[in-house]
Amino acid sequence: MMPGIVAERRTSQVTDGVLVERRRAGELFPRVPVGPVELTREQAAAGLFTQLDTLPSLPERPTDLDLLRALDRALGTLGVTGLDRVQRELEALPLFTPGAGTAWAFAYRLCVEYWYEGALCEPLGQGEMTVALYTSDIVVSRRRRGWADHVVDGHLMEGVARIGSNGLVTFADEVGWEFGKFAGPRVAALDLSAEYRTVMPDARRRKFCYDIAVDRCFKPRPLMACFNDGGFAVGAVPPESPHLLEMFRDIRAGRASAERETVA
Repeated sequence: MMPGIVAERRTSQVTDGVLVERRRAGELFPRVPVGPVELTREQAAAGLFTQLDTLPSLPERPTDLDLLRALDRALGTLGVTGLDRVQRELEALPLFTPGAGTAWAFAYRLCVEYWYEGALCEPLGQGEMTVALYTSDIVVSRRRRGWADHVVDGHLMEGVARIGSNGLVTFADEVGWEFGKFAGPRVAALDLSAEYRTVMPDARRRKFCYDIAVDRCFKPRPLMACFNDGGFAVGAVPPESPHLLEMFRDIRAGRASAERETVA
């Protein structure tokens, strides 16, 4: 473990490997490795803000390699000192400045990806969460929306402990095929693998768990770490994007102000 790395966890972890966080002491997010340099979330956002015109435009989505190359170009042009100057300018911009939110979002995405040593991470997907929930003790009911995150996450960790992180990955795609996540027609359960139907034989329970998983996707969720040497592990829930939280607060404050004016 590097000096100054913290080992705190926001949620307990269920793993098929050893997870070591890359966050330094006192920092909310791990730094983004760009060659020999590690950039803070703020420095990464600043670098990406200067390179937005070099990234693929919608509907294309930049790959993580695209983002890292953009940061490498920004470092080559500005250096770390120049990124610090751009960071101050970026932070001084109005909250909804075009391009600023995109830069912050991409920087957050990279920080989450490099959360653990020797692994690349992404939030658990709908398919993986469906498998974990199915194998947990969650009780099927009519309630499929509005579950508290900590309750859902407790069942997720319970399921991961039973089927393992590799099991989530094994069956996640078939969940997507059955419930139409991927392009093209949905695939009937009878046309999916016998192993899938053996592990999750109850169609009503599968759909119930899938609906909860879809609802859970609207907030930060546990990370799936893919180790560079092979294998997977389910880790902690990262903090929400500070920039996104600030935008939501601003929107809510605006609505509250408008409601007060209407009442007055």
